[in-house]
Amino acid sequence: MPDSTDAKKILYLIDGSAYIYRAFFALPALNNSKGLQTNAVYGFMTTLLKIIREHRPDGLAVAFDEKGPTLRHEAFKEYKAQRPPMPDGMKAQIPYIHRAVEALNIPAVRQSGYEADDLIGTLARQAEQAGYDVVIVTGDKDMLQLLTPHVRIYDPVKDKWSGDAECVAKFGVQPAGVVEVMGLMGDTSDNIPGVKGIGEKTAIKLIAQFGTIEELLRRLDEVTPVRIKVLLTEQAENARLSRKLATIDTQSPVEFHPDSYRIKPPHDEQLTDLLRELEFTSLLKSLQSSPKQQEMHAQDITAIEDEATAQRFVESLPKNQPLGLHCLLAGQPGVHTDVLGMAVSTGEHAAFIPIDVHTFMRPILPVLHDTQRIKVVSRP
Repeated sequence: MPDSTDAKKILYLIDGSAYIYRAFFALPALNNSKGLQTNAVYGFMTTLLKIIREHRPDGLAVAFDEKGPTLRHEAFKEYKAQRPPMPDGMKAQIPYIHRAVEALNIPAVRQSGYEADDLIGTLARQAEQAGYDVVIVTGDKDMLQLLTPHVRIYDPVKDKWSGDAECVAKFGVQPAGVVEVMGLMGDTSDNIPGVKGIGEKTAIKLIAQFGTIEELLRRLDEVTPVRIKVLLTEQAENARLSRKLATIDTQSPVEFHPDSYRIKPPHDEQLTDLLRELEFTSLLKSLQSSPKQQEMHAQDITAIEDEATAQRFVESLPKNQPLGLHCLLAGQPGVHTDVLGMAVSTGEHAAFIPIDVHTFMRPILPVLHDTQRIKVVSRP
């Protein structure tokens, strides 16, 4: 599935807490020379970098669960109570994952009392209202309730995209009906009780017929067989509670500001120090800046994130002064290597065009084509 069908900007929202777990249990137990287990950090970082490299979003954020109980625990003290404690090897890696996100200059979103799902749901709705297309990066089926024509779900582990059709295939209903089905069938992974005795197939059938749990409970006389009617009558409050627990809060106290979520160059020194500490040699080699780029980072650099900024940068360039160019590559130089960005400098004036060098190049192309201006291209 392509990333967009129009010219809208795209915001990627990553379910950070979910991918920490997935990386930890999917990868073998890697350790650095000091004995620190590093598999979750490595898997998390490679997933994050793959998304940036292959999908080239305009904006990006990673949402994490915060420590402590949530509003769902206040409503139902047994919520997620069956989950075993986080393994010590995973717990020790959490600070390093937070450092990795910070070093990559990606906004991290967390809020006491709320889960990552709620923060993602809120930002998705706000970004959609601001005119963005949104991609939620998760493998969590609960997130299907957030789907709209401008909000999709992507699971990079399975390389699977989900929209309305995939939601209907999974739950038998449109996205708005997901919480209704979950309210009846429950969710063992989160210890959401549902209506005991009603499974997935029956839940889908009932919601397809009645639309919502409230409508179903209002029209119990129409429910057959009698066994299901009795279960619903006896466990009506369980159904209502379970629906509430399964509903993602799209009004949590976070705000989407486009400037805050734009892709920006990483903090090279922080990133290098972290990768060396973790002994991620291959990642360091692929991401490490050349001396030429490090020299440019010391200057006052303009981050070109739209065509107007590119035009202003071009107008600020002194005439007839040599122009330095450096491409930041995703891997080793080669014909098929992805370009993460381009740095342009005259020595006193420098700019970095992030991720997709084609997007904002129109004002810069005449400068590159100017036969009167000398170009100095550094080797990657």
